[in-house]
Amino acid sequence: MKNVMRRASLGGVAMLAATSLLLTASPSASAATGTAKPQPVQAGPSAPHTAGARLAGGELAPSSSPLHVLNGYVTFSASGYSLDAPASVLKQVPQAQLEQLRSYLAQVNGNIKSGKLEMSPDGVAVPTDALLDQVRQSTGHPVPHSTWRGHDGYIKSHWYGIEVGLDSWLTNKVEGGFWVGAGVAGLVAALGGGPYAGAVAAALGVIAGGIQVCQHRDGWTIIYWLGTIGAGGFVCNPFG
Repeated sequence: MKNVMRRASLGGVAMLAATSLLLTASPSASAATGTAKPQPVQAGPSAPHTAGARLAGGELAPSSSPLHVLNGYVTFSASGYSLDAPASVLKQVPQAQLEQLRSYLAQVNGNIKSGKLEMSPDGVAVPTDALLDQVRQSTGHPVPHSTWRGHDGYIKSHWYGIEVGLDSWLTNKVEGGFWVGAGVAGLVAALGGGPYAGAVAAALGVIAGGIQVCQHRDGWTIIYWLGTIGAGGFVCNPFG
C-alpha cells in the first residue's frame, strides 16, 4: 500500500462539529437495553423489515470482542436494538463492558426515538434524512449516511460500539504522536468526521502506543470500541 501525505480539510472538521452537536445523546437516557417487543421496521424508502429482525453477518461483533457471545441474542426494529440474552450468556461478558454496552444501546435507542437516527435494513443506526439536511444546510458539506470515511481512515457504528480503521500512513502518524493536542482536528478530518470522530481522535491520542498490535499485514489498523469510546476498552484482532 502506498503511503501518501495528505492534508486534512477544514470542511470535514466543520461537518463534525455540526453533526456531533445534533447527535448528542440525552443525559437522561436509561442504562437499560429495553425489553419492549420489537415493532415492524421501515428503514429507508422501500426497505421493510419483519419484527425483531436478526443482524446481518457483517454486523456481528468480531470474535476478538467479548461481546461476540451476544450476537445471536440481539435484534433490531424501528425503535432500536433489543438484547434478550439469558443470564448464563450474560455472565460470559465482563460486567464493566456489559454496562458500557447497555449505556451505548440506550443512547442509540434514545436518538432513534428523538428522530436523529433511524435503523437501516442491515441493522445499523444511521442519521435520518432530516438530520442530514440540517447538517448540509449548516455546513455546506454532504454527510455520509452510514460509514464516515476519509482519505486515510473510517469510522462505522455497530450495535456493539464503534469500529475504526486507519491506513498505514495514518497509523504511523498516530503512533508518532503527531495528532496529540491541536492535531486532533486534523485526525478528525482524516477519519471522515461524523458524530463519533471527536471522541475517537482524542482516545487515539492517548492510546497511540498501544495500537501497534492491532495493525494488519496490509498496513491497516482496525480497532473496536465496545460501547463507550475512551482510552481503554478497545479490542482488535492481534493476528489480522
